[in-house]
Amino acid sequence: MKKLVLFVVLIALLGAIAACAPAPTPVPTAAPPTAAPKASSSSSAASSAASSAASSAAPAALTKFPFRLNWTLYGEHAGFFVALEKGYYKEEGLDVEIQEGSGSGTVAGLVANNQSPVAYIDSATMIQRVVGGMPIKAVAVMLQQSPMAFIYRADAAKPTKVSEIKGSRIAITQGDASLAIFTAFLGKEKMTTDDVQFIMTANAQAKEQAVLNKQADALLGYFMDQGPRMQLQTGVKMGWTRLYDINGTSTLSSAIVVNNDWVKDAKNQDLLKRFLRASQRGWQYTADNRAEAAKIFVKYASAFTEEIAKLEIDGTMTIIHSKNTTGKALGWSSEIDWKESQDLLVNFAGMKDPKPDVKVFFDNSFLSEAPYLPKK
Repeated sequence: MKKLVLFVVLIALLGAIAACAPAPTPVPTAAPPTAAPKASSSSSAASSAASSAASSAAPAALTKFPFRLNWTLYGEHAGFFVALEKGYYKEEGLDVEIQEGSGSGTVAGLVANNQSPVAYIDSATMIQRVVGGMPIKAVAVMLQQSPMAFIYRADAAKPTKVSEIKGSRIAITQGDASLAIFTAFLGKEKMTTDDVQFIMTANAQAKEQAVLNKQADALLGYFMDQGPRMQLQTGVKMGWTRLYDINGTSTLSSAIVVNNDWVKDAKNQDLLKRFLRASQRGWQYTADNRAEAAKIFVKYASAFTEEIAKLEIDGTMTIIHSKNTTGKALGWSSEIDWKESQDLLVNFAGMKDPKPDVKVFFDNSFLSEAPYLPKK
């Protein structure tokens, strides 16, 4: 009986101790997995590469920075892709997406309405649009001489000098972007478009075929683009003569431009300075390492070979300065060159209402000095 009483007391004591113990902490229930966001189908190869680079970067988040080109990819654009591939944009805290364009005129409109607030377009086109009221300006001029040239078969080189221009058959497309500077070129020689025979073609490919088939003497295009590519793709030896080499006709060419309202924001100014510095660095590396730059570029532009890319890069690097900017930072432009570009368009290409102060067209203050390294 005593044993039974002791057992009952022991059971009661253990129950009291258990009642005083803290309740166990519940195990948290795992939340259902969230699907990773799908990549946009319109994302470019450049964006993918930037995202990949970001995934292995330091924990600091990168700031998205879309940048639109003037046209589909050409070797002229290699410096931007080198900056992307080398991680220069990432070092500046930027996740840059390089987007293709559809012509300087169209892209200028995208900049003006803030759809693409930073882009790369032709300076002469930009001058005309600013005179017409668009709120845009250049912050870096990467090509400071016009690359426009007569491109012809080497076995029928024409025109190569002023005396060969009259009567020449020049292949163009409807609304050809080269027509404005060609009109100015003719005007300097007291000629008009009536002095040449235009061979109208449906598109850029037909324009090239007209020259290759000897239906036209020449086409107007960028000397470092169409000529080398046509030669390597067809086996027909090509030649070219720049308008500048014949009579000095030139305007500032491809530039990085921004929306005037977008760039008023202090945060955007900081982003722009970082983007430009990394771009300057990429262009400098491209100039110093052209074979490697060509190899990098074809990773993003699969239609190119390294040989074609190298030829286009070599040509591009011959016009990154004017006589007024030699020794200056990459992209820095001269007020003299802006005035000469506007005067040419007014005097020989029929542009009305020029700006009395050409500083409305450009701003060098966002550029950095060599060696274009990130600020510590």
